[in-house]
Amino acid sequence: MVEVIEPYKGTIYDPACGSGGMFVQSSEFVDKRRAELHDDDTKDLMVYGGEKDSETVKLARMNLAVNGLRGQVVQANAYYENPFDSYGKFDYVMANPPFNVDDVNYDRVKDDKRFNEYGIPKNKTKTSGKQAAVNSVPNANYLWINLFATSLKPTGRAALVMANSASDARNSEAEIRQTLIKSGVIDCMLTLPKNMFYTVTLPATLWFFDKNKKQNEDKILFIDARNIFRQVTRALREFTDEHIQNIATIVRLYRGENQRLQKLLAKYQQQANDFEKQANAQQQEVEKIKKAKPTEEKELKRWEKQLEEAEKQYKALHDKQQYYLAQINWLNERFPNGVYEDVTGLCKAATLKEIEEQDYSLNPGRYVGVVIEEDGLTEEEFLAEMKQRHNALNELNSKAKDLEELINQNFASFQ
Repeated sequence: MVEVIEPYKGTIYDPACGSGGMFVQSSEFVDKRRAELHDDDTKDLMVYGGEKDSETVKLARMNLAVNGLRGQVVQANAYYENPFDSYGKFDYVMANPPFNVDDVNYDRVKDDKRFNEYGIPKNKTKTSGKQAAVNSVPNANYLWINLFATSLKPTGRAALVMANSASDARNSEAEIRQTLIKSGVIDCMLTLPKNMFYTVTLPATLWFFDKNKKQNEDKILFIDARNIFRQVTRALREFTDEHIQNIATIVRLYRGENQRLQKLLAKYQQQANDFEKQANAQQQEVEKIKKAKPTEEKELKRWEKQLEEAEKQYKALHDKQQYYLAQINWLNERFPNGVYEDVTGLCKAATLKEIEEQDYSLNPGRYVGVVIEEDGLTEEEFLAEMKQRHNALNELNSKAKDLEELINQNFASFQ
């Protein structure tokens, strides 16, 4: 989210800030970009956060202090409280808000311009035992979506995590979504892989807003990143830093920032070259150890362990080199001309007419198309597995040849 909206300087608002992770990521981005641009100016970033839980507010304030961030975090329920008078105020808005909340009091939010500018989800009557009927918002997802759009300055950008269901929600939510699309505020929609969160198993989509689109005014970029991930555990996936850069590069190409692709490719190539150099040096070390094989039995085990460790280090360095070359290949295959283009199964810049034909759905899967992958592996995982199987096959063929020769020799000895 940070790499796409690029909060380089200005004010950042997170109305559901938790312990302040979005702010820390923003700060790290700014430091990295200043280093890339050789910019020595003082960091000009102010952060503002709201969080419902008082204990978490303390954590967020500590996080700001530890990371040298300027700003303010207050205890507030974003549905009913607006401590920073957020309407039209911020350069950037980012959050991972709670999904599918269904107990927000409709009468308390219906006249709030933060929530009703694009339309508000229509109320339903909710009763509890002998209590009086309470008008409730059927689902608060679009309250959050509206809050993000209305909290931006005319040049602002926003990003939020939202349940996939919001992209195709029907009834009053569909009307709000249509209004948002026609307003031109939605810049990009990105579907995440499943199992990307520790505590939430629901599939999620990232929404990106840009109130100052300099081009692509009548388009929305759709990215399907469900096949881009690294499997951490059986129940958890993550993006590597390179995955994040590759995805952000798609958005940057879409914005016409083509030179940044070339810089990223050059960076990957340099990293591949560095690891190749280290791998070559380590390979020489392996050969040196092999030549020093001891003749005494008591020294043999130590030598074998030393050789195994040296070969292990060589493999790790070689794999790193291949990893960065794979990133270069991934980008070059999809954007061979160094400019944005639609890629089946990955990205599509859809026009408003195409979106209208899809009944104003914001589900990337409807636009990018499908690449059939029966094994469920990413391209990177598939290539790694095929290489492993090929090496195993070569080893088995070599052993089979040795066994064949041994059998022939034994058979000849009986004649």
